[in-house]
Amino acid sequence: MNVFCRLFGHTWLPETRTPEVRWNTTKDGHILTSTAFGDGIRHVEICRRCGDEREAPARRHDGDKPYQEAS
Repeated sequence: MNVFCRLFGHTWLPETRTPEVRWNTTKDGHILTSTAFGDGIRHVEICRRCGDEREAPARRHDGDKPYQEAS
């Protein structure tokens, strides 16, 4: 922990981490397909001074779902 963080507290900034996407072609070489590597979408807060991380809930306007659920 940074001395500045001990005196004045952390400076938390929100960050969203998404899985890495890799694009490949099919065997014919005509169609692109995507493959996601890693965990799902994560919302974290990071202190910009010392680098500490903590989990954060999704905010109101974060659209983690690429589709809309039918009501």
